Amino acid sequence: MRTLTLGDRGKEVSDVQKRLHALGYELGNEGLDGFLGPRSQLALRAFQQQRGLLADGVLGPNTWRELVEAGYSLGDRLLYLRVPNFRGDDVLALQVKLNLFGFNAGPERGIFDTNVERALIDFQRNAGLPSDGIVGDDTLRKLEALRKAESGREGKKIPDRDEGFVAATSLTGAVVAIDPGHGGQDTGVVSPTGQREKDLTLAIGLRLAELLRAEGGRVVLTRELDQTVPLYARTDMIEAAGADFLVSLHFNADPSPAATGAVAYFFQRSHYYSEHGARLAAAIGGEVGRLSDGGFVAAVGRNFAVLREPTAIAVLIEPLFLSNPGDDRRAGRPDYVEGAARAIVAGFARYLARA
Repeated sequence: MRTLTLGDRGKEVSDVQKRLHALGYELGNEGLDGFLGPRSQLALRAFQQQRGLLADGVLGPNTWRELVEAGYSLGDRLLYLRVPNFRGDDVLALQVKLNLFGFNAGPERGIFDTNVERALIDFQRNAGLPSDGIVGDDTLRKLEALRKAESGREGKKIPDRDEGFVAATSLTGAVVAIDPGHGGQDTGVVSPTGQREKDLTLAIGLRLAELLRAEGGRVVLTRELDQTVPLYARTDMIEAAGADFLVSLHFNADPSPAATGAVAYFFQRSHYYSEHGARLAAAIGGEVGRLSDGGFVAAVGRNFAVLREPTAIAVLIEPLFLSNPGDDRRAGRPDYVEGAARAIVAGFARYLARA
């Protein structure tokens, strides 16, 4: 699926409109005409907002995957562990039920992985069903019969047993993935003075890698050059490396030049959020925010692909608003890259120290 924006036409747009319409989004008089006009874009924005995505009205890889997955309801298809994994809202509904019933199906990502299979088999065994790891009619009926157990609990987070902290107290031996955002033809944000997001993220990422290796960490970079790396190629690389942590580096921008400060993101989808990610985002964001005129704005839950896809504890950091004149000047100082990289390492130390 190519990236679609306002004014695009074609069969791909018709497909998107059909999916939005099936999910209950109003397309107005545009209907299913194959033209991505203002009403269709408004519906797309509403979908993105509901799914915790960047509500920019642009259909890129992340939004397209979410749109496809939103079309599945539990019971629409037979679910089991396979390669590639089943993905969709039906898998998410299964995970929610299993977690609410006390069977640990892992982070509620909507991906049928080994955590989901293990929890499903455990549920089937306890329910007196054949423990085959397949969500068939008998398993669905048993899940439906137990739905009253969810009454009053839906929407409540099942707390992590370790309250959002890992057992480790240092980075020694930990695999840390660093994802310098953008690259190649994708420059990202360009500041008023001409600073490019892709250059800043790469510079910080390379220096951060050196610092983390000095702390005993094993580092994986999704890019080490000014090159284009597709979104899901990045997440596949991170998962293949068996990363314990992920730091995705980006910079912010806003139509208002007054917007300033550091923002950190962690994985959140509906009622579920990563406690590990939330704590790490707050720790790193608090340190990085010291380098911004606006300080640390907030740690925010989002369903961005780079946060959802990896099983690593993942955060996305935006240290500055490059659209802000003060932040722009700060990012251009010779010592900024060093300071930002060291602030991220300090955030890790704060998180691991359970501060």
